[in-house]
Amino acid sequence: MPNLVPLIVERQGSVLTLSLNNHSKKNALNSEMMGAMAAAIEGSGKYSELRAVVIQGAGSVFCSGAEVTSWKAEELQLLLRSLVECSLPTISYVRGICLGGGMGLAGASDFVLAEEGTKFGFPEVKIGMVPSVISPYVARKLSLGKMRELFITGEIFGTSQALSIGFLYGVEKRNENGALQTLISDIEQGGPQAQTHIKRLLDGDILSRKIQERDLALADFISQIREGSESKEGIRSFLEKRKPDWCRDD
Repeated sequence: MPNLVPLIVERQGSVLTLSLNNHSKKNALNSEMMGAMAAAIEGSGKYSELRAVVIQGAGSVFCSGAEVTSWKAEELQLLLRSLVECSLPTISYVRGICLGGGMGLAGASDFVLAEEGTKFGFPEVKIGMVPSVISPYVARKLSLGKMRELFITGEIFGTSQALSIGFLYGVEKRNENGALQTLISDIEQGGPQAQTHIKRLLDGDILSRKIQERDLALADFISQIREGSESKEGIRSFLEKRKPDWCRDD
């Protein structure tokens, strides 16, 4: 039986979709899959017509974690960094289960949408392991106190708790993708360069600098953006009461 392609890459309109495809192991992350994902994410910025990257699992589950006997920390770190550094908004669309390394993928994404009934968790402690590699990315969504509780117990929890602790952007019913399409439409209303700048602002070190240095850097940051063609078009379209040129005509 031929090996499955570990990652399905599809482009439809302004969206690049990456589907984990390791059915026999519930879409567990392996070296081939992680390398293909990182390459696809890094290459997405070359296409100006793309507006978002969606990560999902082929079939009924998102990701059961990393393959316990074969994954390498450096490969997962490269993948998670590529997600954070992606110039496009990124969305993890999760269903079924989202565990371990899958939680790292979700944490590194800008948005996490879940199907009702999805189960989440950090089960590493149950096999004497620690979710160390994914911890900086999970910390983008969860407080240190909540991470401490979930990491130590390894408990599995559902969409209601995941939403209440701030891990999820939203939840939708099974076999529907209305929330995903709405989110993509909302993203497309914003300036693509502005969204890239926002990601750079929030993922960089400007906000953690000392007050005077921070404020000078922020003033310089917005001054550069205001001089850009996208900002000028946005202001001009507002004054002329029309949609800016980056919005698609429906």
